[in-house]
Amino acid sequence: MNFIVTGGCGFIGSHLVEALVVTGNNVIVVDDQRSGKFKIKDDNVQYVKQEVCSVDIKGKCDGIIHLANTPRIRLANKKPLLALRNGIDPTIHVAEMARKFNCPLYFASSSSTIYTDRTSNPYTLSKAVSEDILNMYQELYGVTSHIMYFYNVYGPREANYGEHSTVIRSFKTAVQTGNPLRIFGTGKKTRDFTHVYDVVDGMLNLLMMEKKPKQTHFGRGDPYSIEEIADAFKHPVVYEFDRKGEAQDTICEKPFMKSNYDVIDYIKFWKEKFNEAKKYFEVKNKLQEIDKRNA
Repeated sequence: MNFIVTGGCGFIGSHLVEALVVTGNNVIVVDDQRSGKFKIKDDNVQYVKQEVCSVDIKGKCDGIIHLANTPRIRLANKKPLLALRNGIDPTIHVAEMARKFNCPLYFASSSSTIYTDRTSNPYTLSKAVSEDILNMYQELYGVTSHIMYFYNVYGPREANYGEHSTVIRSFKTAVQTGNPLRIFGTGKKTRDFTHVYDVVDGMLNLLMMEKKPKQTHFGRGDPYSIEEIADAFKHPVVYEFDRKGEAQDTICEKPFMKSNYDVIDYIKFWKEKFNEAKKYFEVKNKLQEIDKRNA
């Protein structure tokens, strides 16, 4: 099959592109590479380094997977104009692409929050408006769209957005830099954490289904508190004032797929490998110092 993946150089997108190619599909990746940089070398992948709103693709397409967006609510609050434009304008363009190709559109909500308060922040508003746009395209033009909800995805290649990074990425960075883990609030907030491999397996199943659901939730359905996540890292912690605009709890109540990965096991494995690498480089540096003294 022939797919277009927007944001295909990013965290989830790059893993999806790899999986699509391995399973024998052709992929056109549209990504301006402002944040995502990962590319694979394969004859069945074509990379178009452009913004979604400026691209014009010819040929055949069996499905568009739209993963290009501004991540993180706190980042959107800091840059509302960028978040609104990056959320709404590309949605209109990919909906037009799906209308042109007469193919289904898979839209990544990238949020585990259902939009009960549309105007609570620029990120939520952009996603809520985008869903309205997709509903209009389906009613007026017959464009079939499927909304994909992601629940705190973690794993290899997760982007580092500094203070706007996810909990797992932020805690990893703190360990790597020797800083304490920062917990905002009491640490009692709970999150449903999902490994990127489980998400991609679920997305592949969705793409190949004959009868597809309108909404698909890619989560584990077994949340952990932020305190539990911090404990798994076995690293010093500092508590800071809570941040506004974040849900107290998120849980995937209707997981689309069975998860094979558990975030606590993942953290423990990652920390073990980090300690092994750290010990290796410490020994290597000591040996180099000895060699210098004996030279």
